[in-house]
This record gives sequence, structure tokens and C-alpha cells, in this order.
Amino acid sequence: MAKRAHIIFFGDVDGTGYRFFIKQKAINLGLKGFCKLNEQKQIEVEVEGKTNSVDEFLKFIEKGVSLQANSNAFEIEIYDELKGYVTMESDIV
Repeated sequence: MAKRAHIIFFGDVDGTGYRFFIKQKAINLGLKGFCKLNEQKQIEVEVEGKTNSVDEFLKFIEKGVSLQANSNAFEIEIYDELKGYVTMESDIV
């Protein structure tokens, strides 16, 4: 089974390393999707892959992505349908 998660981080996200840590964790879990700073200056993440990998990724999110952040505020939406991402893209290196 597979699923997709869409996550929006808001609050203290600038200069915290979120996008770097999120991309690395997703790649390590074999997830595909994207991680970027959106027009509202929130970090928007979408990952898809095996259900157990997405679940592990969400546990990572819930624990707190970066020690540099003062808060860990986010919203998560889960979907059963996949979009067919082939890589994990980010607007950072």
C-alpha cells in the first residue's frame, strides 16, 4: 500500500534548516515529492510512497524537524491517491 501526505509548516520556519532536514529524511525513506517555501512564506511539503515510510516520515515531523526552530506548527492532510512523483525535489540544494 502507498499514500501521500501534504504538510504545511508555519510560524518559525525561516533559517531553521527545515527544507534540508525534510528532504534528507524523505530521501532516506525512499519518498518522492517536493519541499519548498510557498508564497505565504510557509514551508510546503508533499511526499508519497509506501505507507510505512510515510508514517515514519510523519513521526519525524511530529517530533520536530529542527532544533533551531522555536515552534513546530504544521497541518497534515493524508491522501490515498498518488500523483506519481519520481524524485524528491526542493528549492534548496
